[in-house]
Amino acid sequence: MARLPIENAYLFVHIPKTAGTSFRDSLAGIFGEGLYCDYGVDEPTTSEVVLDYIHKRTAYPEFGSFLAEQKKAICLSGHYPIKKYGPLFSIHKVMMFVRDPIQRVMSQYEHVCRLDGVTESLESFCSKPAHMNLQSRNIGRVPFSLIGFIGLQELYSESLQLLKSQMGLDIQEAFLNINEQRASVKYHPEGEVLDLLKKNNEQDLVLYQKIKALFMQRYELLTKGQQYIHGVVSSISDNRVVGWALDQNSDEPVELTIMVNGQKLGETLANTYRHNLREWNVNRQGYVGFEFTVKNLVAGDHIECRVSKTGQLLPMTS
Repeated sequence: MARLPIENAYLFVHIPKTAGTSFRDSLAGIFGEGLYCDYGVDEPTTSEVVLDYIHKRTAYPEFGSFLAEQKKAICLSGHYPIKKYGPLFSIHKVMMFVRDPIQRVMSQYEHVCRLDGVTESLESFCSKPAHMNLQSRNIGRVPFSLIGFIGLQELYSESLQLLKSQMGLDIQEAFLNINEQRASVKYHPEGEVLDLLKKNNEQDLVLYQKIKALFMQRYELLTKGQQYIHGVVSSISDNRVVGWALDQNSDEPVELTIMVNGQKLGETLANTYRHNLREWNVNRQGYVGFEFTVKNLVAGDHIECRVSKTGQLLPMTS
């Protein structure tokens, strides 16, 4: 059986109504026969080899070996959560787009009404579990800060710039199969309908704001010509700053600077083991964690953890 994770392979997690179909079509132009799809057993876009290995035999390691043995760059695309295929791929080769949750749900509702003849009300549609917090469920337990590329449907051009910078995949927006009339549509729900949409997508709304902030940080670093370092501060308690950081293009540990109230306190390396990250095939075999002891902290002290090389601020996880 071939060695995993698969080298020279990408995983596209296609969340419905986030411009993913156009993106997938563009991936076909890059990967050609190396693009495999899993959109469900009854979908014509699903590859025959996926039907065989996954839907008929549930043979995930064998499917991973098949992909690893291909003499070409490959990409797997489809509607599934990261956890379905994540163990076969390096997390820094995972790609996805997200969208404002309210706009995404309403776009999906409009889509099924227009193409599938669905006649149920929006209130009924958005209250079904399958249509609630879909983006959060697709990401699952994976720390979103760890994912190689997360684009924003609302900032598509900027997303493609980031994709090229981070993964070297050059997708030209002018060639995308986007319906220009529909691309500019913005939905404006009001009153009880808006309240219901918010209630049914609370997790997605929180997640989207965090991902948007992360995206803007990545894009700002891109405009400055600086590399983005994946990482977070996971906790500050008992005079300890704990987190993880990694350079997905290097096996060297990331050096971090700890600051209190704007003053440099010390430096540390992200080189301790994190088992919860190792399962997602991070580099350095999961030795990407750090802990730093800060003495004599008092209420109101402001602690920051920055990448020593660039000054990039690591965010706090909730």
